[in-house]
Amino acid sequence: MRVLIVSDIHGNYDALRAVLEHAGRWDHLWVLGDLVDYGPEPHAVVDSIRELEPDLIVMGNHDHAVAYDTDCRCAPELHELSEYTRRAVSLRLVNEDQIKWLRSLPTGRETEIGNSRVFAVHGSPRNRLYGYLLPTLPPQELLMALTPSLYAVRPRPVDADLVLVGHTHVQAEFWAGPTRVLNPGSAGQPRDGDSRAAYAILDTETMKVELRRVEYDVRSVVEKLRSLGVDPGHLARLAEILASGRV
Repeated sequence: MRVLIVSDIHGNYDALRAVLEHAGRWDHLWVLGDLVDYGPEPHAVVDSIRELEPDLIVMGNHDHAVAYDTDCRCAPELHELSEYTRRAVSLRLVNEDQIKWLRSLPTGRETEIGNSRVFAVHGSPRNRLYGYLLPTLPPQELLMALTPSLYAVRPRPVDADLVLVGHTHVQAEFWAGPTRVLNPGSAGQPRDGDSRAAYAILDTETMKVELRRVEYDVRSVVEKLRSLGVDPGHLARLAEILASGRV
């Protein structure tokens, strides 16, 4: 069986459609959070994901921020842009039923597929909404990020064969000690230097992962933001990030 894994769509419906078309056949869908903010169509993304009925889905920090009208607690260099798009776009377009659905999302999920145990969060096992799990972290910090308990005297990684995360917008597959970590990257707003929409395919028989990218019409997304009346300064910043794949 094939599992389509997608994260950080961020209101970019054009990118989501490109991923779904490019992925071809898939048997399961796993979504790692952040459906809203930054992009022009958070409502369309939420509806599309709901209709697809993912087998696994977790809440992201931006989903939480929209659902509860609170701070996203994202990186300082993007915080003001995030808060602006939440007010000017997400909270303007997402309706009460969609907000109720966002509130219902869990912050973490555990599942088994084949003989493998999977633990899925948006951020990290230690800090499910806001933690960062990057292969460039020092070994001890990686171990701490993989430790689900905030009060563990001795850091011990989560009991899983595969840990799925998003949040960093950086596509990566790596090992942290005995733990395999997969980040499919951001479908809607990549920040690893590649502007193409990112996602992953997991083969459940071999447990091999394909890290994939697909082009989509970035200009269309920028024009949609413009049509919503996003102010020129924020529009230019969003256009730059979308076009370059960098912050």
